Amino acid sequence: MKYQDEEIVRRKVAEGKHRLLIGGMWKEMGALQHDFLIARGLKPHHRVIDIGCGSLRAGVPLARYLDPGCYYGIDISPELLEAGLKREIAPCGLSGKLPPENLHATGEFDLSPFGVQFDYGIAQSVFTHMPIHRLTDCLNAIAQYVVTGGQIYVTWFERPEGHAPDGPVAHEPGGIETWPDRDPYDNYPSALEAATPTGWTLDIIGEWGHPRDQRMALFVRD
Repeated sequence: MKYQDEEIVRRKVAEGKHRLLIGGMWKEMGALQHDFLIARGLKPHHRVIDIGCGSLRAGVPLARYLDPGCYYGIDISPELLEAGLKREIAPCGLSGKLPPENLHATGEFDLSPFGVQFDYGIAQSVFTHMPIHRLTDCLNAIAQYVVTGGQIYVTWFERPEGHAPDGPVAHEPGGIETWPDRDPYDNYPSALEAATPTGWTLDIIGEWGHPRDQRMALFVRD
């Protein structure tokens, strides 16, 4: 993954490409996540964890909507988090709503520094870049920090049931080709079910308007 290459990330951020590094479509994808979560019942007082938040593409509209201090984010890259705070949050006048301590750089889905429990979470275009066992790792790691009934939304590329288990799957819109064994990854719906650990209930939502055909799954904390 390019996101795990610290030198690439550092160089791109220094070049001012923190938006492009996480996939571009800055306003479109930020608004899509914001509008989707509100349609699913998100209120300003809810605490939200943005898993793989990058340079805060969703963080800007969500921090604006939520009560002060209710948006949190984790990402593997401290450089992207810093770029998001300095180049996106501050110019929008949102520093009072998103304190730096609400962001944490981690590659292991560690929410312990925050000391709170979350009502909602979203992982947009995170597990499309990882083998599916990392989804299981994530849900196990965050479980104790999610309230009973808490909703964690995860995007994924679908390999339709009945499709051959090898070779690429072409996705439209977006023109993305995905693979079962390398980045960008796809998965059968049954694989998501198998990856759901004890303590969680899976609801496959499917289409949600993503411009590159990523589908949505909901994991509810039992």
